[in-house]
Amino acid sequence: MLDALSNDVRNKIAAHLADIEIIDPRHPPVDIIVQVLQDVIPGTYGFQGDADNYDDMANADLMSVIDRKRGLPVALALIYVHAARRCQIEITGIDFPGHFLLRLQSGGARQIIDPFHGGITLESAELRELLKAFHGLDAELQPSHYREASDIAILLRLQNNIKVRALRQGELALAARIIDNSLLIAPDHDGLWHQLGALYARLNEDEKALHAFTQFVKLCKDPMHQARISAVIDELRERLGHPVLITAKEPVDPQINNAPVQLYPIRSKNPDLDHAPNPVRDVTKPGPSKDPA
Repeated sequence: MLDALSNDVRNKIAAHLADIEIIDPRHPPVDIIVQVLQDVIPGTYGFQGDADNYDDMANADLMSVIDRKRGLPVALALIYVHAARRCQIEITGIDFPGHFLLRLQSGGARQIIDPFHGGITLESAELRELLKAFHGLDAELQPSHYREASDIAILLRLQNNIKVRALRQGELALAARIIDNSLLIAPDHDGLWHQLGALYARLNEDEKALHAFTQFVKLCKDPMHQARISAVIDELRERLGHPVLITAKEPVDPQINNAPVQLYPIRSKNPDLDHAPNPVRDVTKPGPSKDPA
């Protein structure tokens, strides 16, 4: 189906270009590209956001999204990305706060579109309204809100949505499997190793928790975070009867030290990450947060 969808996009763009004079057919006007994507993906094929059952886990499962033609913004975005790239159209994901968007570029012009709402275009006024809906009336657009998302970041964001929904349903083992899958995509993502360790600790799988936290400490660049999780590693090794490695103890604020682990996504400075580590001594409780879709 996706190949047929892409062919329809290509053919419709060619049909539009046959009716107008254009200097370089390799770079059709961006408004024509937007119109064709709207006509084909939500129009002909019926892909739309699932506003009625937004938190349904199927909305974050790409195969289910293709079958049901309903999904979350980031899942639907992959349909647009696939079609555009098959047609040599420049398209990038936009890591907009709380709602994944896409940017099309052709012939020096750009348009931001919303895959969840039929590929409609969004100008500054609509983007500002969308931002305030997620972050309050005082929020204002910043350059960072237009940050491009790499292909890895898009896949991680999709996996993260599945993980968050699993956690909300109390399915910790499923959430751990989702993080394991995410680590196949991004094996050097320290935040994923931290979250995996926290989940295994809650599942009383100490050996797996020890392995995950050890990987986190190897990858983490923050000395305070390393020290905190090193202490957790020592506790796990002692409980498992392994030799305890003596590590230097960093002085930490007790209030920070006793905060719950962050299993839900939080914003990272790394554009490829949807969540960052929040290492703490207590690795048994998830903290609440909104999941960006």
